[in-house]
Amino acid sequence: MKPLLPNIGILMPGDMGHGCGKALLDNGFNVFTCLSNRSERTKLLAKKSGIYDTDNITNLLNEVDIILSILPPEFAISQARIVNEASVKSNIDKVITYVDCNAVSPNTSIKIGNTLSQKHFNFVDGGIIGLNPLIENGQTRLYLSGQDAEKLKVMDGKGFVIKNIGTEIGKASAMKMVYASATKGTFALHAAVITASRKLNLFNEYIDELKYSKPNILEAMENMVPKIPLDADRWEGEMIEIANTYEEINLTPKFHQGAADIMNLANKTPIAIETRENFDKSRSLLEAVDMLVEASKNKT
Repeated sequence: MKPLLPNIGILMPGDMGHGCGKALLDNGFNVFTCLSNRSERTKLLAKKSGIYDTDNITNLLNEVDIILSILPPEFAISQARIVNEASVKSNIDKVITYVDCNAVSPNTSIKIGNTLSQKHFNFVDGGIIGLNPLIENGQTRLYLSGQDAEKLKVMDGKGFVIKNIGTEIGKASAMKMVYASATKGTFALHAAVITASRKLNLFNEYIDELKYSKPNILEAMENMVPKIPLDADRWEGEMIEIANTYEEINLTPKFHQGAADIMNLANKTPIAIETRENFDKSRSLLEAVDMLVEASKNKT
């Protein structure tokens, strides 16, 4: 007889979270969330994925064995605080494994762990690398660290590739910070450079030079620059967390402070009101760059 799988709570089922929830459901887990005060889009994604809404956090705590916190990094601490307060008020009679999967600095991860009562929670530091599991076909990597990271092994091969990298809280977050500092940091740099070329009346000449000497860079720009505004709101916070991480280890935070500024600029373009479900896939690089140029005129 196979052992029962733990019940999973997803907070919150947005772009990444709903894909994680659906992948877990497809692999036999029961998956729950709490959609109180969430956006209509998040509610729609959760419903589409089949994730069960418990109506409130207390009900969620009563249902689940593991919580995956997946939301914009600036809300990671407040989310943990909300969950902890609910656990204290309801005095739940079990210990839940709380996994912070957000793009936060190691120090922020430690703060999140300290927010949670050890009576009610085992804290695990996490970092998701890759697109959501529906897109990655189950190859999304979930890096974990902490004394209780082994409790997530049950999810390995069931929507995720679980990578336990030690017992130190903050190590998994550090892995996410290092990786995203290169990937999303490069996206921001590409957006800045191509926008500068347009503002300096060199767009066509620069494109021609890239076609000749660096076609891989041009391909990356064409692929990502028009899409950056779709995620820029949450990526701005991620760049700030990365900058903090670099500063904490006595390396310059300025690269990623600048990247945060570019994400802020991208979030002011008309593309930012679109979503992954409805964005204009035919939009050209030039059209996206012109929106960044226009937004930069009003940059404060």
